[in-house]
Amino acid sequence: MDVDRLKVLVSSRNEKVGIIREILSDTAEVVVTDGTLESMLDLGRDADVLAANRVSREFIEAAPKLRMIQTFTAGVENIDHDAVKERGNIILCNSHINAAEVAEYAITLLFTVAKNIIQNDRELRKGDWIYAFGGPRPNIEIRHKTCFILGLGNIGGEIAKRLRAFDVTIYAATRSGSSQHSDLVDKLVRIDEARPLIEVSDFIILSLPLTPESQGLVGSTFISWMKPTSILVNISRGPIINEKALFDALKENRIRGAGLDVWWRYPPKWGGKSTPPSDMPFQDLDNVVISPHRAGYSENTELEYFQFAGENILRFIRKESPINVVDLTRGY
Repeated sequence: MDVDRLKVLVSSRNEKVGIIREILSDTAEVVVTDGTLESMLDLGRDADVLAANRVSREFIEAAPKLRMIQTFTAGVENIDHDAVKERGNIILCNSHINAAEVAEYAITLLFTVAKNIIQNDRELRKGDWIYAFGGPRPNIEIRHKTCFILGLGNIGGEIAKRLRAFDVTIYAATRSGSSQHSDLVDKLVRIDEARPLIEVSDFIILSLPLTPESQGLVGSTFISWMKPTSILVNISRGPIINEKALFDALKENRIRGAGLDVWWRYPPKWGGKSTPPSDMPFQDLDNVVISPHRAGYSENTELEYFQFAGENILRFIRKESPINVVDLTRGY
């Protein structure tokens, strides 16, 4: 390898990783691994840049030349932040390519719960018209309601932008009480000031990153502030919610329903089988819509993930400022 060419290790089994090689062309040596730690160590101990969604302390400590980690998605909780901070000379960048798609999916989950879509479909397939006009559980109207968005980053902003079309009053909260998307909501507060807004909201959508501060944030106390007619949607990360607290509230009908795309347990191999997503049997409840963590997956997002990663790495190679640099002290 030429002394001026950096080595970029790409950790992914996706066939579209070739896009990164095309973008970087002759500016870097690009090596693709299968994503296992063994292959990363075997092929990438001398890497200058790593593109991956999971990075362990073991790899970081074994790669002394590493100066940049680029993830394909927004979440960075599977990167060992402490190991990165201890090195002191590695930048971590994420991607917000799928913000619009995740926002669409969040609203889809909200509508699916509010309009009883799953129950309607399931019963009519059996020839049962119980949910026809005049049946149980009338649809919840979206218009003229109030929605509280917890986390007003790129995804939260896209959610607010779309909800505007439904004549919804929108409240939001962030850790600091500020956001570049504040103009999209009717009121923005700090998370520790959010209780009065939660108490009057019909819908609550979680779109904040998983950090030590946000883990378990939505527990029994938070849920007790919610209206009994309210709907909770989570497209952020499962552990932000206390799973037992939510399950009990749904089972006891202390809230109207929930739409969940993120979970507390995942299969050892992505896309695997025979792995329940929680210790709680959410699948037995009629007032929850469950989805296998696919909110950001669309006809274009995979290609766009790798395209953005390649372009941001190219910025780094050219000594330009990469975008979406994660603040390691905040965790996102």
